[in-house]
Amino acid sequence: MRVATALLRVRKPQNESDVPFQEVLPLRLKNHVSGKTDKTSDVACLQEMTVLFSCLKTNDFNESLCAKEVGNFQQCYKGYLGKKSVKKETSGKGMLVAGKDLNYKQLNKVLKKYPTSSQNY
Repeated sequence: MRVATALLRVRKPQNESDVPFQEVLPLRLKNHVSGKTDKTSDVACLQEMTVLFSCLKTNDFNESLCAKEVGNFQQCYKGYLGKKSVKKETSGKGMLVAGKDLNYKQLNKVLKKYPTSSQNY
C-alpha cells in the first residue's frame, strides 16, 4: 500500500502562465559572429580509405594487389581537394552561396546588411 501512495504523489507540472519569464540577457542578435568555432573536422573519403585498409590487411600490405582501391582513394581525394579549393575561394571573397552552411564571413555580411537596433539595451 505504501508503494501506491508514493507513486500517486508525483509532482504536477507547473502552469506556464504562473511562472514569470526573467530576461537575463537581451533577446536580440549581435551584429557580428565570431569565427572561432568555424573549424570543422570533415574527413575526406572515409569509405574509400576503409576499403583500402581492409584490402591491404587481407593482402598483407601488398599494394600491387590493391591497385584498384588505391586508385579509387586517390581519385576521391583529388575531387575532395578540388571542392575544398573552390569552397575556400568563394568563402575568401565573401560571396553568399545558397544553402544552410554559411561560414562566419558570410554570416557577418548578412548581419551587416540587416543590423539590429541598439535601442533595446
